[in-house]
Amino acid sequence: MKILLATFWGLPHVGGVDLYVRQLKLGLEQRGHKVDILCRFPDGSGYSILNKRRHLPRKSVYSLVESNVKTYFKESLPGLDPIIRDAETEQYCYEVGAAYLGVDSYDIIHAQDVISARALSRIKRPLSALVTTIHGHLAGEWFLSLLRQGDLENPERRERLWQYAVMREQIGLNCADAATLPTQWMKEMLVDEFAVPVDKLTVVPNGIDIKGFTDQLHGGADMRSSSGKKVIICPARFDEIKGHKYLIRALAKLRRNRDDWICWFVGSGGLEFKLRELVKLHGIEADVVFMGTRRDVPALLRQSDIFVLPSLQDNHPYAVMEAQVAGKAVIVSDAGGMPEMVTHGETGLVFPVGNDEQLYRHLHLLLSDEQLRNHIASQASHSGNERWSLDVMMSRMDAVYETALNRKRERIGGI
Repeated sequence: MKILLATFWGLPHVGGVDLYVRQLKLGLEQRGHKVDILCRFPDGSGYSILNKRRHLPRKSVYSLVESNVKTYFKESLPGLDPIIRDAETEQYCYEVGAAYLGVDSYDIIHAQDVISARALSRIKRPLSALVTTIHGHLAGEWFLSLLRQGDLENPERRERLWQYAVMREQIGLNCADAATLPTQWMKEMLVDEFAVPVDKLTVVPNGIDIKGFTDQLHGGADMRSSSGKKVIICPARFDEIKGHKYLIRALAKLRRNRDDWICWFVGSGGLEFKLRELVKLHGIEADVVFMGTRRDVPALLRQSDIFVLPSLQDNHPYAVMEAQVAGKAVIVSDAGGMPEMVTHGETGLVFPVGNDEQLYRHLHLLLSDEQLRNHIASQASHSGNERWSLDVMMSRMDAVYETALNRKRERIGGI
């Protein structure tokens, strides 16, 4: 089959969607399918079908789209919030870009977000089946970003924008022939909060090419010092939602009791300056290393002893999967779908979101009890290699594609 993987987000970038698309493309091509990728440029300045080297600058369509959007909403919805108008402008720019690049030759279009799903449902050929995968809580994350910008002081405005966010989720899922998500947590949330029909949603946990990842484990430079200190690693972008400040608070408490550890922060982002200042405030500059964005994260995992992800919200992070496959003792918060990935006391330790005291206790326990640390690491490796293989994910995805194609055939046949 010819399959188009589509996303509104820019590729390539550091993050779960990029990795998912690359892993899915690999799995589909191993099954003999022809796969293209539709995305925006990393800086949002245009649209591209990557492997065909077809591109369209955003500026070539923006003025026309913006003019039409303003005219339409001025006539039909006067007084529309400018945040909604701007979001709709970007939605239609993407749709025009996709139509120009061409999406009418695919058996399946697999959208990686509700924005691209909505756009492609309007321009794809009738026989193409549409599948939507939800990687995160877009409505919540979008709304949270507006709150941080200080745009939602008016309660009525907050409610209008939230309803718009909910509408985008519903349209992007309801227009699909089938939808997948990696966790039961996300499925229940979509059914309860967004009234998405439960029979349209299938839980398909993410998978990785374990052989390829294992090969990467043995590359990279040796970063361990000769001090013999245990290495705690936290690979995550510097964003409020990743909860670094709670890890820093836990590390400060840990430092008051022991100094046989060092923590590597792997990543980058707008919060870096504040995190560095917080580390300085707690007096643990010598114990925390900011390593920046790295291409050898698997090699760094190999050299670490304890993995921590203190997220305030997360769905099915690849970082946890990779840490388990690498055989590391994992500590995660109970945010989102992570408790489905980690069995407390067996394949890792789980602490309540934002509870730096419990995170400190987990760190102290694993540093003190080598037998427990090794047991959890061994169990994590065994479980991860079974649960997160690309073959397991692709077998489940094959069934979803078949369901989507059958539903499309039934609808076409009934017309």
